[in-house]
Amino acid sequence: MSKIPGERKALYYVGMGMIVLGFVLFLSVFFSAASMMNDPFMSGPPPFANAVFGMILIVAGGIVRNVGARGTAGSGIILDPDKAREDLKPYNEAMGGMINDVISNVDALDNVVNKPGEKEVVKIRCRNCQALNDEDAKFCKSCGQLL
Repeated sequence: MSKIPGERKALYYVGMGMIVLGFVLFLSVFFSAASMMNDPFMSGPPPFANAVFGMILIVAGGIVRNVGARGTAGSGIILDPDKAREDLKPYNEAMGGMINDVISNVDALDNVVNKPGEKEVVKIRCRNCQALNDEDAKFCKSCGQLL
């Protein structure tokens, strides 16, 4: 199983931090506007600059996070299909692992519903002696006649 390199993990977390910081800056505009209602002659920079800078941080953080998760070629920054396959290999293996987990849970649910000990058994009756035989038997186990 391929592991994601440490540099890409760091990029991913830096991107997430940028998104969170941008979101906080964007929301700070609303709190600044609410405090300006109490003191309309408050001096200082206009609070809307925080919103613009916050949105820029959110977009840039999303790009950095995407590059960290999928690599430069996997995220589409470098157009090289072979490198993209290599960059996306750990990401795809992780997704495949999650799909396998879901499939195994579906099998577990099927076992709960159908009770693993109870299996439907089909028997075939011999025309000659009326004995019950297994479904895949070619000859009667009692009289030996062809089924």
